[in-house]
Amino acid sequence: MGIHILQFAGWYTEDEPGRPVMREQHKIGEGETACIRYDRETDSLAVLPADRPRPAAAIVTGHAGHWCLTNLHAEDTYFIENMEHGGEFVKVAARRRDFPVPFELARLVLPVARRIGIVNVFGPEPRYLAAAAASGATTNWPRLDEHSAYFRVLVALCEPQLRGYPPGAVPTIADVITRLQETACAPAMSRAAVNHHINYLATEKLHVTEWAGVADGKRSYWKREAVVAMALRSGLVGERHLTLLPTRCGSAARRAGAGLRPAAPDARRAGPRRVSGPQEPFPSCGPAPRRRPGR
Repeated sequence: MGIHILQFAGWYTEDEPGRPVMREQHKIGEGETACIRYDRETDSLAVLPADRPRPAAAIVTGHAGHWCLTNLHAEDTYFIENMEHGGEFVKVAARRRDFPVPFELARLVLPVARRIGIVNVFGPEPRYLAAAAASGATTNWPRLDEHSAYFRVLVALCEPQLRGYPPGAVPTIADVITRLQETACAPAMSRAAVNHHINYLATEKLHVTEWAGVADGKRSYWKREAVVAMALRSGLVGERHLTLLPTRCGSAARRAGAGLRPAAPDARRAGPRRVSGPQEPFPSCGPAPRRRPGR
């Protein structure tokens, strides 16, 4: 039977950075439920058995291969981020019952008590077909040359979301030029070259189309957003490709290299985002878990 572990992970914005975070865990099995509510005494999102009295913010139900969320708020929309693949998230509308969530490692974001809280949900190991039972190795996705300049431009565009920043965080042309410059003495890629690679990706490789309402130059950056969305959704760019970018220096780079947004205290200590091995909570300190074979 699959076990799901729920754990309060902290707040998006910390009023008191030195304040300890309550990290109590609550386990639920298949068919079992737990409620999440704000606890004013501990200033945390408490995870309690579903038979406890309300008010509560949400209810989580465990299933064999997924878990469901019930949004108990009358107006607020909750969202759930995939902790293993940057940029993936789902929204749960107000009063929505039993919304199925396919993420094994998820970050549930709840606005409560004038702040935005985070509850991590750790599901059971995913199940896969045997290699012999899978379909042929051919793919319909475009072939991208990982050693080309256009691919490094694409990785630079996808980097913020691969490191845990919101889906709208798409770098500008100037940001891409700075990111791809290996040293201060090395020649930087020109704006024309970066624009050429982005246009080549959009028209020749990924075949993205212009979004409705962005004609007449009102939103000239639609191609950057479109190629990033297509590359991340199709798995053409992943965290393994971040090694193609120059090593970053400085405190800001170290925070970006940690793999998560600075505001999540649990994530700041957890190390790289890619998680493997048994689906267990991140430790409050220490290195990240071992990589899972094949992930």
